[in-house]
Amino acid sequence: MILKTSKEILIENILCNHCLGRQFGKISTSTNERRGKVIRNLLINLYPELSSILNQERSCFLCNNIFDKTDEIIKNISPNFEFNSFHVGTKVPEEIMKKEEILKEKYGLQYQESIKQELNRELGKKIGLNTKKEFKREKEDVTIIIHPYEFKTEYIINPLFIYGRYNKFVRGIPQTKWLCRRCKGKGCSKCNQTGKMYEESIQELITELFLNETKGTDSAFHGAGREDIDVLMLGKGRPFVLEIKSPQVRYIDLQKLELEVNKTNKGKIRISELCYVEKDIVEKIKNTPMRKTYLAEIDISLNEDEKEKIEEFFSNRDIYQETPNRVIHRRVDKTRIRKVYKVLTSKENCSSLEIYCDGGLYIKELISGDEARTNPSIAELLGKNIKCVLLNVISIEEKV
Repeated sequence: MILKTSKEILIENILCNHCLGRQFGKISTSTNERRGKVIRNLLINLYPELSSILNQERSCFLCNNIFDKTDEIIKNISPNFEFNSFHVGTKVPEEIMKKEEILKEKYGLQYQESIKQELNRELGKKIGLNTKKEFKREKEDVTIIIHPYEFKTEYIINPLFIYGRYNKFVRGIPQTKWLCRRCKGKGCSKCNQTGKMYEESIQELITELFLNETKGTDSAFHGAGREDIDVLMLGKGRPFVLEIKSPQVRYIDLQKLELEVNKTNKGKIRISELCYVEKDIVEKIKNTPMRKTYLAEIDISLNEDEKEKIEEFFSNRDIYQETPNRVIHRRVDKTRIRKVYKVLTSKENCSSLEIYCDGGLYIKELISGDEARTNPSIAELLGKNIKCVLLNVISIEEKV
């Protein structure tokens, strides 16, 4: 069947061995060029009277002999940035893709491999030999996009992802940069021409040194949740992933940068546990259920009966929270169900509460009730107006 179809194709079209073999590329693991050569030689032996037609050396109808030019195509590929692994993509002219589709339909070619696939593979092999870098199909450092018919190359440098934890020791610093609500970052009198709502953020305090070291074009900060601007982040810290976009330098001394960030921002923030990770860790820290422990100070003193009542009532208790009034302007208005596992009161401090609960629970509203938008609440339980006056996160852990 292969020989019969190949004979029909070659009588009507001039194909190089690469393109001939590729029409049956999904049948065996041999290279397309070798497969095409074997098919051609078998046909010449079977039909010697057709040897002049089967063995023509004119330009390939399908690829215009592009596979003879691969060395020339890649000779100028020498990226001026660090990378250890790469993937290759090719931009093939539309008319060639159409010719390939015409052959497939006309001769019923069920096992045809795309010219793009073969070019990617063949160019990738040669680039790997030339650069001594690893060709990968995913999680590569850079994607090399080649325009083989124009002898042009472009590079897509994939982001660098760095995991860590941060502590925040002062209040009044948001996790990420907030653009000015009036000018949307352009700069105006309200923001003193900075374009920002707040002078600094955790993101900015951490990112600057990493961008300088990697020569990246931009960054993104992915935190495992976030604390309010007036809340401290204590304990082991909050997990985060720093994404550096288009880094020119991929291999940096993380421990050195950790020390520099901590020294520069001593008393404000601290980072720890830095390590390189893959992109999928971003989704993991954003979507993995967390349990958190908070230390809250309230504006009243609790008596012993009230302490006992709180501890007993808020043991494995589901909490129903509508989006709090204070954030409803920037969050979807919906009801969230989160669990409080336990609340501990202090013998020494009659206005202190340690709350162990699901991540995503609004603690200030758990205390105040937020005009009955949180049910149940400590205020409702005690029948008193209660507010949280000070709040710290003291631990974050994955939900078991």
